[in-house]
Amino acid sequence: MTIQYSDIKNTDYFTNRALENDEGEKTGKILMFREKGKEKYYLRMKCPFCGHMQEREEAFAKKPYRPACEKCGRKVVIKKLKSK
Repeated sequence: MTIQYSDIKNTDYFTNRALENDEGEKTGKILMFREKGKEKYYLRMKCPFCGHMQEREEAFAKKPYRPACEKCGRKVVIKKLKSK
């Protein structure tokens, strides 16, 4: 699956950030967004625990979002970023 990126004006959620492993090292990355009016989020993630790269669509029932790695099964918590 290749994600077709939307114009940011057409999204109601967007994040692009580094992900930490258990030792606090930023070894992973996630790009995740949801288009307006859609239920599923598009995500591209490099697992901070095993390094597996993955792309998919996924729906989340509640916040914080917790996508799981397809390879190792570990979940990554996508916490709300603090506003300044």
